[in-house]
Amino acid sequence: MGKRSAAFDEIAALAKQRIMIIDGAMGTMIQREHLEEHDFRAEVLKDHPKPLKGNNDLLSITRPDIVYKVIFSLIYSLFGFINKTEEYPPAATDPRYIQIHKLYLEAGADFIETNTFSGTTIAQADYETEHLVHEINYESAQIAKRACGDIQKETAFKELVKAYGDQARSLLQGGVDVLLVETVFDSANAKAALFAIRGLFEDE
Repeated sequence: MGKRSAAFDEIAALAKQRIMIIDGAMGTMIQREHLEEHDFRAEVLKDHPKPLKGNNDLLSITRPDIVYKVIFSLIYSLFGFINKTEEYPPAATDPRYIQIHKLYLEAGADFIETNTFSGTTIAQADYETEHLVHEINYESAQIAKRACGDIQKETAFKELVKAYGDQARSLLQGGVDVLLVETVFDSANAKAALFAIRGLFEDE
């Protein structure tokens, strides 16, 4: 536990190069969703004796989708790519997206804070939910890490799509009659190539 992580060294090195940005408030982002008592209870706390509305940290357990939810994954199945009919990816304002962590990351945040403003037994005592403190903190950390991981995957996928799109465009301009995606060792690359080619034909 006392050993410094590799991530810490990377952060320290980056901080010497530029100003790093932390995310904004979690509470006000949650408030705009106009949640009700049942959102803070779900099945796990449906019989809890005290009101829980306003205990935002509980949402990491009862409504993790509020903290971070991705309904459309950037890594679609091949079938999904070929048969998609909706805008992809959906706009950040799309009501199907409730994704506080991801919105901050897409806005340029280098750090996102966990949803643990009241993640201590002292704070949770107001709601008689001290027994959930470990789960609140653990799940909040997992959600934040998943958000960062998904952003990294999306960035890598977008780079693949652009690379294959540039290649396909040049091949078409050079006069090829057929574009063949083959000898691919990673299915994500094949999906990116097919997505890029389809997008190229739709745009042009």
